[in-house]
Amino acid sequence: MIHKMKLNEEPFEKIKNGTKDIEFRLNDEKRQKVKIGDQIEFSKLPELQEKILVDVLDLYNESSFENLFYKIYSDKDLAKKYAKAMHEYYSPENEKKYGVLGIKIKLVDNYFRYTYNKLVRDKIPENIDSEKGRKSKYKILNDDEFLKELNKKVIEEANEFAEENSIEELGDLMEVINTIMKIKGYKMDDVNIAMKKKVDKKGSFNNRIYLEYVDEKSRNLEEEKELKKEFRK
Repeated sequence: MIHKMKLNEEPFEKIKNGTKDIEFRLNDEKRQKVKIGDQIEFSKLPELQEKILVDVLDLYNESSFENLFYKIYSDKDLAKKYAKAMHEYYSPENEKKYGVLGIKIKLVDNYFRYTYNKLVRDKIPENIDSEKGRKSKYKILNDDEFLKELNKKVIEEANEFAEENSIEELGDLMEVINTIMKIKGYKMDDVNIAMKKKVDKKGSFNNRIYLEYVDEKSRNLEEEKELKKEFRK
């Protein structure tokens, strides 16, 4: 059985590089299901995109973290120090309620999962699968899903272009825009007409004008709504 758990970056990296082989938790309802021989998939906080898989080799049950650490390290001062650190994550009340668990683990060497959940170019899975030790998992989107992901991709590529201002990143952004145009049935001539109408009404960006603020004598709810949009923050 594979159990799924979240893990902060520091202990996650220690397990990954082989310097941590025991994970300490409350022995709550979820942990009580863990058995020797099971596996645990840890997801690294906060993004949860990177994952590692470990085998469960042994389980250590105790009534408190101090008892557990003393059982493992045979040093009372060290046990008290580590127990105090654990109380930053788990309250003494829950410690008393559930007891604690030490999970002896071993990293499964051939399992490092990196979760993307995003739209990619057509040849990306093929390129990944052609590399030794790498295997992709993907699905084909329906029309509604495809347009939704394209809209997210515009923001992603625009941010990458804003970081570098390179022609390559501009090309990536234009590729996404061109795909959206195909999906929506927009023609370039129609886009140019829309652009011209906006220029005639509001102008272009040639004068490099940077609007600092607008003073008004009465509250403008439409203006407030516009300013609260996520992309403006």
